Amino acid sequence: MTEIDPGATIEASLGGGPHPARRIAMFLLKYVVGISLIVWMVASGKVDLSVARSLPAALVAECAALMVVQSILAALRVRYILAHQSIRTGVLQCLLYNCAGILYSAFLPGGISGDAVRAYLFMKAVPRHRFAILGAMLLDRLMGLISMVALGLAAAFYMAMGVALIRPYLLAFTGIFAVLVGGLALLHFIGARHGEAAAANGRIARAWARVRRMVAELRIHHYGAGVLLLVVAQSMVIHLTAVLVIYLCSVHSSAGLGFLRVFVATPIGLLVNAIPLSPGGLGIGENAFELLYRAIGGTHGGTSFLIARFFLYSPALVGLAYVLKRMVTRRR
Repeated sequence: MTEIDPGATIEASLGGGPHPARRIAMFLLKYVVGISLIVWMVASGKVDLSVARSLPAALVAECAALMVVQSILAALRVRYILAHQSIRTGVLQCLLYNCAGILYSAFLPGGISGDAVRAYLFMKAVPRHRFAILGAMLLDRLMGLISMVALGLAAAFYMAMGVALIRPYLLAFTGIFAVLVGGLALLHFIGARHGEAAAANGRIARAWARVRRMVAELRIHHYGAGVLLLVVAQSMVIHLTAVLVIYLCSVHSSAGLGFLRVFVATPIGLLVNAIPLSPGGLGIGENAFELLYRAIGGTHGGTSFLIARFFLYSPALVGLAYVLKRMVTRRR
């Protein structure tokens, strides 16, 4: 089977060559969209920049510590997933690649996601396990989303007993959770039964056989239930650190919400923030949190998430240092 090689595109992003003008123009347009949304929110009073300019030292220290914990746990999760494909990596290596992925997906122009950048970096380091690495990156992202939505769903069910306003959101939470878990189960099912496929006759049968072969090459079916449960547990702790960062910023912004309500709003807000209409969801996430906070009885959701954004995306600074070092090394 022909190996996937995203090197030409991603190497350009890491300093191997210039980007096409059209790609850069599209990315700059996304920045215009994001900045315009923030300017509109400031002008309409939905974001208060004065709150963001007066961060107490204690808040900065607490959120920075939480982000250090989150980054280390995320590196350990990737290392654990790769180790179950007999791919040896270091914690620092995984941390640097994760940070480079955050940098690329949020701030640099290009048509490749941060997960693809991480996959490419691991492929360069371990070239004999390309499809296993792709599967590991897919599983890492999927398990993170599943744990985030699961925690939000549990908090929403608990709150719904006393807050009727939350109940309509339960259907959306449940639907998203079912799709994510169903997708993982389908990948596991197809990969595990690839060897049982009969001879493919006909165009559709041959296409389906290729799909089965590709899914099997990802080796997601190699991960047992115990491994998946441990990855979910790791992901839940990682998600809790993000919720704590957003909660602390919400307290500073006088959002008027307790930890549980912030817990309920965070999964939906982060999912909306992932919509690729602006770099890192700039402006998109702030609008989502503003609407969500008001829906559950709070205020200043946009301001709270804008402050939290600085901390949540701070690992990109480490990624920037790593990418610049890589560029200098390559040129030498």
